[in-house]
Amino acid sequence: MSEENIVKINEVITHYFNTNPSIDWIPAKAIMPALIEAGVFNKDKKKGLPIRKVLRKLDEESQLAKIPTIHAERRLDNIYWYFVAPGKKYAPKELISPVSKKEQNLRAIQNSDEYYLVNLCDELLQQKASRKHTFDTLVGNLHKRGKGRTKLPLDAYYEDLKLVLEFYRKDEATEELDEKEQARKEQIKYYKELKKKAIRTKKLRLMEINYALFECNGENKLVRNTESDTSVLKGILKDFI
Repeated sequence: MSEENIVKINEVITHYFNTNPSIDWIPAKAIMPALIEAGVFNKDKKKGLPIRKVLRKLDEESQLAKIPTIHAERRLDNIYWYFVAPGKKYAPKELISPVSKKEQNLRAIQNSDEYYLVNLCDELLQQKASRKHTFDTLVGNLHKRGKGRTKLPLDAYYEDLKLVLEFYRKDEATEELDEKEQARKEQIKYYKELKKKAIRTKKLRLMEINYALFECNGENKLVRNTESDTSVLKGILKDFI
């Protein structure tokens, strides 16, 4: 990025805040249309990628001071760029989690009732399950565009035991469903039958485990009484222990 374009970037930012005095700060990507109009960039890509690339380069070269209005919100998984009006402070409307989305998703999975019960099953069976296991021949419907099918995952698969575990909560809803909800319910039912057929074809044993067999709280989540839950699973898995 030339020094001339750096000057243009600063001019565009100054003009923006002068004409929008009620705004204290904006995401860097929000000023892309004005930068394109000023001739700094030819076009936008991926919601502000051109300006982000410039800022990253300046950051790597310890030259961010060339754009005095820039604020870098540094997180574990990324840097979020903002321009702040002179004399104002950056104050995010929502706190950005210091944990990446990928890590958040992983934590949610590891804290799920299913993950907890499979851990107990692993201990009882003295084997580690293949979680969310897929087979090439077990796939869902064609995607909306008519291309590709998603493999349907099985909750837990113990290859040596030829055993598949599927966990479910009984649907006790009595209210009427709208068309979209009803279609989704039918799809789940259809995929459940596809799984059963594939499991039979591969001559595997299927054990369907209802969460209602375990002590649950008012939100229908497991209380997680390990001793009691293990006892229930022993009864279910007695043929394999």
